[in-house]
Amino acid sequence: MSTPEGTPETFVRVQATYRGRLGVEVGIFVAVDHLRRAGVLTDGEVAEYLDLHDWFLEHLQNPDFYADGNTVGAVTWFRTPLPVAVQDGVDRLCAILAAHGVAVDVVRSTDPGTRVYEDELQVGVVPYVRHDPTPLPDGLVQAPTSPGSLRAVAESPIRHVLFDADDVLQVVPGGWYALMEPHAGERARDVVHRAWKAERPTLAGEGDLLLLLAEVLTEQGVTAPVEQVFADVWCRVETAPQTFAVVDALRRNGYGIHLGTNQDRHRAAYLRGTLGYDDLFDVSCYSHDLGVAKPDPAFFVEAARRIGADPASILFVDDRPANVEGARTAGLAAVCWTVDDGIPALADLLAEHGVDGRVTP
Repeated sequence: MSTPEGTPETFVRVQATYRGRLGVEVGIFVAVDHLRRAGVLTDGEVAEYLDLHDWFLEHLQNPDFYADGNTVGAVTWFRTPLPVAVQDGVDRLCAILAAHGVAVDVVRSTDPGTRVYEDELQVGVVPYVRHDPTPLPDGLVQAPTSPGSLRAVAESPIRHVLFDADDVLQVVPGGWYALMEPHAGERARDVVHRAWKAERPTLAGEGDLLLLLAEVLTEQGVTAPVEQVFADVWCRVETAPQTFAVVDALRRNGYGIHLGTNQDRHRAAYLRGTLGYDDLFDVSCYSHDLGVAKPDPAFFVEAARRIGADPASILFVDDRPANVEGARTAGLAAVCWTVDDGIPALADLLAEHGVDGRVTP
């Protein structure tokens, strides 16, 4: 797009001087939100920030690349000149950052990146060049940016939601016993339970499940290759679309979304590769990798460390009461829920902790 005089249009971006997870300097809204999440803003500054955030939501269109959590990694630039009201909002945000010693740059460009969105006031672009994120200034807390109002998030002490996998994010169609029956017949239930017992050390990264499972199959007279049994039983997983709709809603509302599951390295590789879980969550915590399995509170202590958040700011969702208690012992908030309980029950449990997980278009 060009100006009426035929010269290239100039775009402006007001940003902090440190780079975030997208590999570019973070915008001022994100920078102020980092301060808010770190708890260093005054009550007046938080109120002003939330008012400005809602004003911009009302008066600027919301770029469509935020709908899926901004998987393309786009950033926004303003068209110039900025309307007076927009410039006033930008100046007020910069004043908050200045009050806390966060440096700001005003960058102008006629070609800031590959354009993926535009409206009358702004463009969204995928930057031509990205760099490694820089360390956050001391005390700041990084988290996903919400395209919706941040008031619900701001009113809750919870900033992150940690999800279990089996019976929460995914289900085993027909159940473990039914999947084992083609290989073990009437011994299916016993074989499954013996396999689960043999599997326990592997969940904490000790031993190899396939070798241990092969021993169980031999003892029980199952002649099918262990790789086939593992594929037919352990890797027969269906994701729960309604749960993932809640995951998407939480991400849109600005919460960090993470995975915390007991898995040996082989099944974890299946979840990571075939189901693509590493791309769906901000931080993935697999027990074999952590070296400790739920319900041991040490699992949750390490998960919180990897997430980079205070345990009290994390809400854990699991289908087993023992795991819920382990999380609470480690200082996390935790709720017990399974797919069979239904999404309205999950929404109610989240709401009890001030977390807005409502699924909306």
